[in-house]
Formats: sequence, C-alpha cells, structure tokens
Amino acid sequence: MSLQSPKKMAQGNYQLILTSPTPSPRLSCKGTGWIISDDWVTWATDTRQRLIGEMVSHGNWFSRPPRRDVLEPLFAPWSGKTMQGELKFFCTQPELPKGSGSAIWVLESLTMTSSAITPKWSVREFLPEQEQDTISLFGDADTVDEGEEEREIRFEDIEFASPAAAPTKMRNREWEAAKFLAKERVREARLKAQIADRLAAKEEARFYTKFGDLDDTESQFSEYDLTDDEAVIDSDRP
Repeated sequence: MSLQSPKKMAQGNYQLILTSPTPSPRLSCKGTGWIISDDWVTWATDTRQRLIGEMVSHGNWFSRPPRRDVLEPLFAPWSGKTMQGELKFFCTQPELPKGSGSAIWVLESLTMTSSAITPKWSVREFLPEQEQDTISLFGDADTVDEGEEEREIRFEDIEFASPAAAPTKMRNREWEAAKFLAKERVREARLKAQIADRLAAKEEARFYTKFGDLDDTESQFSEYDLTDDEAVIDSDRP
C-alpha cells in the first residue's frame, strides 16, 4: 500500500491519493445506514496503521519529518465502541446506495488539513438484497392433466397449531437491523432516564441546602410525578 506525493487543493488542503485503491471487506447497508462488522474493523485498523507508516517514511513531503505520535491524533481511528459497547463508525462514510443490500468500500485517497486526516471512499459492487422466493409445492394448476389426482389444499384437512405455540420468525438482515436499532433506542431511553434521576436528585439536594424543608402548606415535588396510569398511552383513545 503506497501513497502518491501530496497534491495541494484549492481550499488549501492536501490530497494524498493511493497508488492502488484499496477495497474493504463487504458491508451490509439499509436505508438507515451502513452496518459495521468485526471484519471491517480489523481491516480498517490495520490499513490506518499502514498509512501512518507510509506518511512517516516520506519525511520530504513535510516541512519537517513527522513523527508517528504527531500523526496519530490527526489521523483519528475509523471505528470504535459506544458507551454501551456497540461498534460504531467514527470516520466519514460514503453515500448509501438506493435500497438494501451490501457493497464494498474502496479507499481512494486521504485528505489532510492542519487539524485532521480523513479517508475518502467510493462504493463498488453493490449487491441488492434478494427477496424471498415463493416456492410452489405442486406447480401451476393450469398444467394438471384431467386424469391427475386433485391436489388442492383443503384447510379443513390441515391440523391447526395450538394457540400457545409461538409463531416462527423469519430472521433476515432487515430483521436483525431493526432489532439492533430498537435495542439502541431502549438503551438510550434508559440512559436518559438515569441521567434525569441523577439531575433531579442533585437539584432536590441543592434546594434543601439553600431553602431548607418545604412548609406544610407547600406542595411536594412528588405530585408532579407520572403515575402508572398516566404513563400509559391508550392507543384506542380518539
């Protein structure tokens, strides 16, 4: 992996083009965004380190030879983990293709400013997500010979499943992505609730420190709390 000598842009930035554009592992994508993977994180970490080494080896590109510890803060990692431990992109991402599927990110160049070094991507080999094929068990009815045994499915002959039996869920990429996003919303809501509780406790302690206890004629803080009945939204209410 090698870089061409820097090219100064009209904005005063510098562009470092890769001699051979480098493809990443394939990534899935939805309308909501790209879905990060462990393979991509491993590839991105290794590629970033190799590019830093490439820049360090070309000291003549700079006014003074750069050190790795100087370039590291400018060249921020491309991925990391959230407070909840989930993988997340920390770099600029290419434009999403239309529809769900998978594609390959191709690293074309780096853009270097006085404050940051950022990757520039292109998207190639987009594969749209295949729809579930409908499989015919008996073929088309129009092709059945007159003398052939009747093969209509009679509902009365089918043994119905017990009401207690749980329906089978078809898990595909879209289902997994929806589950992941819903899980993130739950975690975010719980985190906000915990922060709100701590802020409320601090404000209440500050009140008592400054003003003392409430008088008997004053309302209590708890009367503004939502009860279980108030917190439930009736979806049938007009």
